Amino acid sequence: MWDVLQDQTRMRRWSPETWAQLFYPRRLSHNQVSLNLNKRGWFVWPTVSRYVDVARPQRLAFHVYGPAARWSYRLDPEGDGTRLTLRRDLAGGRRTLLSRVVATLALGGIAGHDEELREGMSHTLAAISAEVRASGD
Repeated sequence: MWDVLQDQTRMRRWSPETWAQLFYPRRLSHNQVSLNLNKRGWFVWPTVSRYVDVARPQRLAFHVYGPAARWSYRLDPEGDGTRLTLRRDLAGGRRTLLSRVVATLALGGIAGHDEELREGMSHTLAAISAEVRASGD
């Protein structure tokens, strides 16, 4: 599963909100930076992320500047397979002013966008799982 997950260029296929990404350096590593374009309907917005935890094969996490959110994946052995979990944690448990303004004005409100993100996380996990099954990993 790690081999699929570590290819973060696939995120635009897995995540309903990710539209495009550029990585520097191109190989996944601690402190790697990504420039992301996110899209919802007509609205497109950029974010910058930095990979803050790359611990093969257990953890992968990145910090998204702007909303100050940490997205983290965890892989744990479970029976004959691997359980993949995804979390989104806000720095200090609070949204930034920028995040509140963007969600309110362009994304249908904070509560609605939070629900979309939760649904998107489920979609992302299902898409990763489908790719792992298809690859035989």
